[in-house]
Formats: sequence, C-alpha cells, structure tokens
Amino acid sequence: MPLSDGQPPLQAAKTCELHVHLYGGLFAADLLALGRDYYEKIDWSLFVDSFERAYSKRPDPVALFREALHRQCLDPIEAHYVYGAEDGGDFARFQAKFNMAICIYRHWWKGLDKVEEIWRRVLAHHRREGLRYVEYRVMAPYDHAHPEAFVQFHQLMARFLQQASDPGFEVRYLISLPRWAPLECYRLVQRLLDENEDLIPTVVGLDFCHFEEGYPPASTRAFFRRLRRDNELRPERALDVAYHVGEVYFDKSLESAVRWCHEAAELGARRLGHCTALGLDPEVAAARRSQAHECERVSERLAQIAYDLHHEAALQDCGVPVDAQALMRERGSLSARPGDALVCRAYDPQRLEAVRRRQDFALGRLAALGTVVETCPTSNLRIGAVPDAKDHPVHRFLASDVRLAIGADDPGLFDCTLADEVNWVQRHTGLTADALQARLGDPRHYRFGPRRAR
Repeated sequence: MPLSDGQPPLQAAKTCELHVHLYGGLFAADLLALGRDYYEKIDWSLFVDSFERAYSKRPDPVALFREALHRQCLDPIEAHYVYGAEDGGDFARFQAKFNMAICIYRHWWKGLDKVEEIWRRVLAHHRREGLRYVEYRVMAPYDHAHPEAFVQFHQLMARFLQQASDPGFEVRYLISLPRWAPLECYRLVQRLLDENEDLIPTVVGLDFCHFEEGYPPASTRAFFRRLRRDNELRPERALDVAYHVGEVYFDKSLESAVRWCHEAAELGARRLGHCTALGLDPEVAAARRSQAHECERVSERLAQIAYDLHHEAALQDCGVPVDAQALMRERGSLSARPGDALVCRAYDPQRLEAVRRRQDFALGRLAALGTVVETCPTSNLRIGAVPDAKDHPVHRFLASDVRLAIGADDPGLFDCTLADEVNWVQRHTGLTADALQARLGDPRHYRFGPRRAR
C-alpha cells in the first residue's frame, strides 16, 4: 500500500497506527449513541465499583446518561470517561473510566449480540481520519476453566478485521495476552491459527498490556523461549511481540524500571510500548510522589543486583558506578529475606545521575537490537504522570538512536487522533516537519507480519 510520491512530510506517521487498542477507540459520543436506548438495562457494576475504588465516589451512570440526553451534550459522559491531566499517574483511575465503555460493550455483546456494531464504529473513525494501516490490539477476558471462549472471541475479532481490510485501509491484529498466563494463552493462539489458517495474514503479533506492576518481564521467559522455537519451525506464520513496559512503575526503583525495558527487548519483544522509564528525567520521576521509587521488593532488588553484575563492564563504560564486591555482599544479606519484603534506599544527586546514564545505556542497547519504542504523547502525559510537555520522554528518545513510532493508544479516552499526537510532538519539540520526518522515518517499516522489515 505505497503512499504517493511527493506526500507531505509526516504523512506516513499520521496514516500508520501501530499502537492502538480497539476498545479505546470509542469516543464519548459513541458511548452516548450506543447507550441511549439501553442505559437503564446495562449492568454498570464494573464501572461503578471500580470508579468508587479509584475516586472514592460512586457515580450513577443512569442519571449521567439521562442528563446527557436531556441536555443534548456530552459533558456528563466525558467527565466520567475522558481521562484528563487531573486524573494522571494512576492506572486504576484510567481503568475505572475505561470500564464505562466495557460495560456498554458487554451489553452489546452478550445482551444484544451486536458487538460488531461497536467494532465498525472504531474502524469508521480511523477511515475518516485517513489512516491507511492499523494494527489493532484487543484483550479478552480469560478463564482457565473455559479456554474455548478465549479462542472463539479472538477468532471472531480476527475474522471481522480480515473482512474489514482493503487496499486503502489495511488492518492487522495483535492478540493481547494476560500477563498472568502468557504461555497458556499463547498455546491457545497457536490453536486458533492451526484451526483457521486463513487468518494467519491477519493475526501478525501478540501484545502484553494492562497493569504491568507485579509482572516482571522475567516472568515471560518461558513464553518467549517457546515463541522463538515456534517461529523458527514455522517462519511463514511467525508472530512478533509488542510489550507495554516502563509505563506505570511506582512499585519499583527507577533502576529496576529501566532494567525492565531492557529485559523486555532482550527477551524478544520487537516493539516496546511507552518506556516512560527510559526517557523521563530521574529527578522529575522521583518528584512525582513522596518517596517515589525509593522502595521495592527484595526480589526486584536481587534481580537488579544480578543485572548490574552481568552488565558490570558495559555499565561502567557508560559512567554507571558498579561496586561488584558491595553488590555481592548485599545479595548475600538479602537472600535470607522474603522476596516480597521491602528494601528502601533514598535517592541523592549522584544516584539520580547514575540512573540517567542507565537510561543512556538501555537506549543504546535497544538501538543496537533494532527495538522500536512506541511513544504515545497524551497517554504518557496522563497515565505516566509526566508533569509537563517539556519533561516528556519523547525528547530523550528523539535525541537517542532508538527507533521510534508515535501512537494514539486509546484515542477515545484521551479525545485525540493519531494526527493530533504527531502534531503534538512536532509542536513541543520545535522540529520542522521535514526534520521530524527524517528522524522518524516511515513507521510502516516497523509493521508486524510476513512483509515486516528486518
């Protein structure tokens, strides 16, 4: 699907969407349209309960929809759905707002058996925006006791996207795996492809998303090992991996957050979502909350010690001080403690400077691996609790050699488009369109699937 010669600068970046979640593509106007005839019948408990936990207030969605319809405005819906700067830095709050759409989706799926109407709405938005290539990601509920439901859902989703794709609007599918059962669900994906070989060109990759805290990349090691073996045995249906990491990481030290990004790439993830931990200045990151990042689990500290000892020479070449003897003594003392106990260490200017150098080290390794960072400006500002545009990780990414793609993530919840996100980067970096285009290149080179560039 080549674009015409002489295309405007940044046209490729504005028409190729590599980081978008399909259900996050519903806007407030879509929710009102989808719920206007059913809002009194929808089971809102997921939204109401999660919103109360996150915001300490219990919304009445029936009253919200009634008010929006009476006033003929979106304000009541947007206030409880669009995730703004005032909500920032809390993934639970983001998920609570997202759950309003999930409740409507479930009603259309289970109650009305018309779920494809929701999917068509999202794709229609992207067609109108002028997108030419999109890789959609969807996470389905998973229950060990009913694995067939996982297969059936993704088969239905993939077939819909297959039929929606055409030469002017090419659509592909990344199946999101639950972080708590990656290998189990990966086997189900392989079963899906075994039973539906015609879907192989559509299902081009796998995705890890949702809450990252508590799920270190090391927990996916067995999955990546199996994936590499399968890709080697059947290259005609090889799957690539996109991995959300370093997005929300208040449960660990800044050093561990940087390490997670590097480890995800080394395990085999070809594209990394967000990686705020690699681009947000450590001093800014540590100031976002009181004593932010000073405490982490003993298991994480031990993993960090092992990482530092393994990369000792390379880290020191980047200016990161590594005292191997001290680390081994610390490892010995920590090994007797429970893995979920906390170890706390305060930050000082020297330690913060060392984290900056660790970021440089990790970005250099990602560049050498050919790993792509997917930056999503508005999402990172709000979910990632980046305090200001000048602090955004994209500045650091652009100054490095790492491959970079811009995505909208959940455009409906952030009330933005892919073009808005690209324009935001140009506006806040001060780069000309030609200069930003030269730095980004064509994101289609980073597509997943058999025609992907290596």
